[in-house]
Amino acid sequence: MTYVLSDDDIAVGDAVSVALEKMWGWYLAFGILSIIFGFFVISYRHASVYAIVYLASGFFIAVGVFEIFGSISVARQRWLHLVFGLIWIGAGVVGFVWPHITIFISAVIIGWAFLVLGIFDIIESVRHHHLPYWWLYLVRGLVAVAIGFLCIRHPGAPLTALVVLIGILAIVFGAVEIVGSFSARHATKNWDAYKAQLR
Repeated sequence: MTYVLSDDDIAVGDAVSVALEKMWGWYLAFGILSIIFGFFVISYRHASVYAIVYLASGFFIAVGVFEIFGSISVARQRWLHLVFGLIWIGAGVVGFVWPHITIFISAVIIGWAFLVLGIFDIIESVRHHHLPYWWLYLVRGLVAVAIGFLCIRHPGAPLTALVVLIGILAIVFGAVEIVGSFSARHATKNWDAYKAQLR
């Protein structure tokens, strides 16, 4: 059975594609910064509980800000992106305000945060499977879920291992955003081609 776009679907798609083209530079910039951050984290030599908490908190706040900015281009369920963004920022602020926590607690908090990020990416990739490079968000979600599971399952892992996991996720996150930014740059053309396939 062939799916037929309704007038509402077309109107929403037109609006979203225009918004994405306006914001593609933000996606590209955040992707580059995320990769740089990831390599910095991996090369960090003096791992400590404070380093773990501060690095993770910085990453959480950055993801939260990006999620809130990204919600501007979302026509439907914008509130969900805003809520996720606020949760990420809240988790980051808590880390900076309350850094005197043990490695076990920090590992569990980081693990659950990565699980939420991964599950959200997986759901979004399935919902938007008609978009180019949707599978990259699926891969990123699976990687985040795997890292989150490792952090929760082995909270006593060495500090350096947690630092490396945070760095890897930041690099994967950034790489996917860079690829997505180039897709967003041509969002209108891609959307028009998709509409043409269904006609």
